Amino acid sequence: CAACGELITDRFLIQVSGRTWHSTCLRCSVCRTALDNQPSCFVRAGAIYCRADYTRTFGAKCARCSRSISAADWVRRAREHVYHLACFACDACRRQLSTGEEFALHEGRVLCKTHYLDGLDAGSTSSDETDPEGGGRSKSKRVRTTFTEEQLHVLQANFLLDSNPDGQDLERIANLTGLSKRVTQVWFQNMRARHKKHL
Repeated sequence: CAACGELITDRFLIQVSGRTWHSTCLRCSVCRTALDNQPSCFVRAGAIYCRADYTRTFGAKCARCSRSISAADWVRRAREHVYHLACFACDACRRQLSTGEEFALHEGRVLCKTHYLDGLDAGSTSSDETDPEGGGRSKSKRVRTTFTEEQLHVLQANFLLDSNPDGQDLERIANLTGLSKRVTQVWFQNMRARHKKHL
């Protein structure tokens, strides 16, 4: 047996990556879960992993938040980097970038076209603008949040269930959509106001 080194005299044995195991000895090297009844396992540098630990250890991670990316997540790719849909936003204005929108990957930072060109012109990527008349800095324009079709679908479905969700539900919906809790809260406030107006 590749794990315990003892002779295998059992009726059944398991072969993984050219090595033989007692069925009770085949375990994940991280969580120690028995893998004899699992449909698959993973081998890397001689160590055995269950699917969850392999994904957590070696799976793709978002270049912005560093959390794991699961097979069900919507993603954006930029060169060798992968991002969660909600994490693919301009570093300067924090606006989520849409499909087909031009952007730049500059020194590891994602920038919308406007802020990239501003950086080229001014030699910086600051989102503050100089007020030509006052000589000081003017307030940055509030950036509108753009929602994807999938995000709107989730938001609208939850609005039909509960138009005024509590903090815990807002957190859950924010996680589902990849939006911030604050953006989710504002969306529900706007929808309630719009709904009340039509009533």
